[in-house]
Amino acid sequence: MTSEYSVAAFVAEFLHRTGIPRVYGIIGTSLLDFMDAMYHYRDRVDFVTTRHEQVAVSAADGEARVTGRPSAAALHAGPGLLNATIALGVAFKDRVPLIAIVGGVRRRLRGTDAWLEVDLESLTKPVSKAYYTIRSPSDAPEVLVDALRDSMTPPRGPVVVEVPEDVWRETVRVPGSFWKELKLDAHVGPGEAEEFARHVAGLAESATKPLILACGELAWDPGFRQEDLIRLAERLGAFIVTSGNGRGACPEDHPRCLGRVGFGGGSLAADAAMESSDLLIVLGNEFDDITTYSYNLLPEGDIVVASLDLAAELRPRYYDLYKASPAAALKALLSALEGRTAERDEWSREVEEYKAKWGSVLEEALKREYKGRANPARFFKELDSMLPRRRVITGGQGTHILYTYAFTRIYEPRTFLAATNLGAMSYAFPAALGAKLAKPGEPVVSVVGDGDFMMTVQDLETAVREGIPVKVVIVNDNSYKVLYLKQILQYGGRVYETLLGNPDFSKLAEAFGVGYIRVDSDSEAANAAAAAANPGGSPLIVELPVEPDELPPVNLEYTLKMSR
Repeated sequence: MTSEYSVAAFVAEFLHRTGIPRVYGIIGTSLLDFMDAMYHYRDRVDFVTTRHEQVAVSAADGEARVTGRPSAAALHAGPGLLNATIALGVAFKDRVPLIAIVGGVRRRLRGTDAWLEVDLESLTKPVSKAYYTIRSPSDAPEVLVDALRDSMTPPRGPVVVEVPEDVWRETVRVPGSFWKELKLDAHVGPGEAEEFARHVAGLAESATKPLILACGELAWDPGFRQEDLIRLAERLGAFIVTSGNGRGACPEDHPRCLGRVGFGGGSLAADAAMESSDLLIVLGNEFDDITTYSYNLLPEGDIVVASLDLAAELRPRYYDLYKASPAAALKALLSALEGRTAERDEWSREVEEYKAKWGSVLEEALKREYKGRANPARFFKELDSMLPRRRVITGGQGTHILYTYAFTRIYEPRTFLAATNLGAMSYAFPAALGAKLAKPGEPVVSVVGDGDFMMTVQDLETAVREGIPVKVVIVNDNSYKVLYLKQILQYGGRVYETLLGNPDFSKLAEAFGVGYIRVDSDSEAANAAAAAANPGGSPLIVELPVEPDELPPVNLEYTLKMSR
């Protein structure tokens, strides 16, 4: 039996049938027919209106990361999609599957320099996996299936689907078998997993300082299990470090886990262990300029990478590369090491020394006293203790994100969200909105700098209107602090255009109708942290004023090397 839909209704039905619970976006003339269809689907697929298209795509990104499933955004032609390109770039660089549905100019006007018309395909090609256009109603089923499957096939990423304005109302005929046979699972074979396992198992026989780097590609892999990674570390006598996107692949309170490695948040223990390792096993695609401080921090021995990401072939080849799913490679290596156990007492003692040195750095930060200010290290330590293990933290770009690496631990994959590989400000707060809608029972805390937050502050209104009780911690130093510190340390103190003025955040919160807490002393930190850790209630701003010269714990030596 064949069913008839308008293209707009078919798109809505497709989203419903594929388990996408909501669409983020902003209405526009090129989307009016789609929005009319969504009106009739409003009890099956929610539409969340944001106040900027960049926010819409980053909210969808946040939802996709915490659920591990594709998400969706809808964007107006021309300026709507252009506004979203930074958010598409974040999703593309961090390999997040989502589908961006964009209206287009009418077919008869294409190529005439029409109102709203720009070459969207060329403009978005560098920040999306693929660009599809539904040029006729009969294209719609195949295009949507291909687009969503493409977004989920490693390396995952955002896909754009354009629907010209005059196509929405046209009729598409869909056979009943289409819905019965609809399968979107992106099947990925083991690839070179067995070859990877044999090679690494051979190297492990002579290695004395093995280390595992768990990347975001592993955390996204549907075949990945934390217990497999821990078991592998135990069989090898190895320790585990993670990339920014790999946080939570190993619980960060596990004795084998040394935390994140590399620029923008690496612990000294993780950095030192990677530099001295004589066998680095990389599960995923992020042995890159970030995890190595622009290849200034390299292991002393062999490096072997398992990844399906083509980017792994583009990077300076300090390593042997096997084209395999990281989870399949992990399981194959476990099997190859069946029955083996390795006691590496000397390596363990060396790593304990690294952990002790890093612990001393953290203790020094916790002991600092500030007149008229709270110690931010103590606040984030309190926040860590108040949050349950099931937590979601989103981090903005700036020195404030270092506190979320040093003092707030992550225990599960894809629960720390940041624009790790593009380094874009303006991601953290929108991502928290999507993450909270997807995980309403878990606390979602967005940690932002004042400069970062002011780029998306308008969507506090979205949080209030949609009843999203996200908690926002603003680390307020009245500056673009990373650049300010670089001017101090590397440019002879010539500070120029990095110091900012800010609104009164208490009045801003009042204007939007959200809660507000200001933390001016250490005695106020516990109550503020408890409020931020509350998964329910209402949206909340916690303002944490800090001095511009305050420096969180960081591997300053290698950070400066990367800058040079």
